[in-house]
Amino acid sequence: MILNCRRLDVVMTATLRPELIDLTLKSFFKNLLGQLNEVRLIINIDPIGDDNCSTDDILNICRRYCREIVHRCPRQPNFSSAVKWCWEQLETEYFLHLEDDWLLRRPATLQSAFDLFAADHEIASVRFNRSNNASGQPVPSPGFSLNPSIVRRKFVEEALRFFSCELDPEKQFCALEGEKEAALSHWKFVCYGVAHDAPYVIDLGRKWRKFMNFGKWRHDGGEITWQNRQMTRFRFVHYLQYKALLRYWKFL
Repeated sequence: MILNCRRLDVVMTATLRPELIDLTLKSFFKNLLGQLNEVRLIINIDPIGDDNCSTDDILNICRRYCREIVHRCPRQPNFSSAVKWCWEQLETEYFLHLEDDWLLRRPATLQSAFDLFAADHEIASVRFNRSNNASGQPVPSPGFSLNPSIVRRKFVEEALRFFSCELDPEKQFCALEGEKEAALSHWKFVCYGVAHDAPYVIDLGRKWRKFMNFGKWRHDGGEITWQNRQMTRFRFVHYLQYKALLRYWKFL
């Protein structure tokens, strides 16, 4: 397949973490999205994270990288609802799915991803690997993942028929049964890259959650969001790890 895609939707589920989203967007535009003429950013900003920041702070950062932005700022955080809303706004045949706390550590080419889609029309997504690639290309992925991935919109359109905002977005498409299995089991998921590749992405959110003392996601009466662990004392080592990580990648 010759890359003739000049426009790509980028889906992002975000929170109030300006430092992280700035680094995430910077790395992906530098190492991947700069290959395109047009990028439309579809972003859901949940009101959770840094209490000293606002949704306007996040949108101002987004405008540094992207001219066309479709956004939603709900009153209550709900990760599954955020994913569903973003998927419902899609226009392009393929899209990049992001969360606001991932970094693309080195250059990747859209052409390589589109070649995989062209070679097999049942590939639903090409995921950027977060660990060393010990196999050849294409590398099977364990299943559906919201790690940074280029996704075929047709898969999402089929998946939305079964989407529940009261379930974890990933887990509800990993264990398929009944009508869902009949409709979605033919889809395949692969990783980007070739044999012996180093990791392409880094999860920045783990250090942030330790620093802020947040658990990842919980399901509580339909709300899927972070859980504050009620930290009783400041852990300086987590602060240092988080700041060192940001500083290191900011200047590379």
